[in-house]
Amino acid sequence: MSVRIAVLGAGNMGRGHGKRLEAAGARIVAVCDRSAAARQKFKEEMEETDIKEYWDFDEMLEKEAFEGLFICLPPFAQDGQFEKAAKRGKHIFIEKPIALDAETGKRMVKTAQENGIITRVGFHMRQGESVKKLKQLIESGKTGRPVLFYGHYACNSLHTPWWIQVDLCGGQIFEQAIHLYDMCRYLIGEPKSVTGIMNNLCHGNTARYTVEDVSASVSLFGNGAAASITANNCEIPGIWKGSFKAVYEHVTVEFEDHNHAVFTYTDREQPETEAVSSETDAYEDEVREFLMCIEKGKDTSCNITEGYKSLCFVEAVVESANMDGIKTAVKK
Repeated sequence: MSVRIAVLGAGNMGRGHGKRLEAAGARIVAVCDRSAAARQKFKEEMEETDIKEYWDFDEMLEKEAFEGLFICLPPFAQDGQFEKAAKRGKHIFIEKPIALDAETGKRMVKTAQENGIITRVGFHMRQGESVKKLKQLIESGKTGRPVLFYGHYACNSLHTPWWIQVDLCGGQIFEQAIHLYDMCRYLIGEPKSVTGIMNNLCHGNTARYTVEDVSASVSLFGNGAAASITANNCEIPGIWKGSFKAVYEHVTVEFEDHNHAVFTYTDREQPETEAVSSETDAYEDEVREFLMCIEKGKDTSCNITEGYKSLCFVEAVVESANMDGIKTAVKK
């Protein structure tokens, strides 16, 4: 029996997940969005012909029977829908960031745990084939101790009107670079403290542009490893880049992205290299994992607690940057 899904948020991300859900065999029973045009476009792009439309989330939650909810809203539009659905026993896939502050995120974790729901946060880079290979090496002990992580996120776009306003999206660190901060946690360990800086250098004359367009951070981890992550919105128009490098005692891995990387093994007389390349759709992979976990009643590899921990990481970076780089502890 296919899993019945409701989608909250019919924008680009909602439509993308909708197509992946149908490809994975799920049945979309309802879509909720404040925009009638967005709802209509969503339905036009889906194969299912009997998708119910809702303007009001509470009404959809009350009237529709479904097992899983996909929350594909911009950060500012997330206003308790997660908690309401969790209390009804709905399993939830939510896009990052899960909230605009750690306190809200902590309440979401608590509600999910109290109601025993299955959750998945949309950190798709974890599903990349190169990332999976490195994670397996880490878990087997073959990498040795983690040493250093470098990450760089770059683009040059005004995106959507809400994205350029910090009170609506949280900023580039919260909304985009968080993928690299999550990757850093996933591959290196839990951060202990961070020093961050940020500024708006290229968009001072752009109306309503209040997010940072350049940032950098240095982090220290409980295991002694370190990380440096940078981001900017001033590079090459039309190109979105998220590259990173992870150094361990016995292997160094340079990632072009989550699917493409070069592994250099340094625990031998002559270092050996191995290239890993894949075109795996990491978004589809995370959707399929969520559905499989619902069917089997098991936890996902990136649940709401993971989303909360990565939220705490980026919140500490921004707090430090707002204090001119004062070293800041990362909440637990």
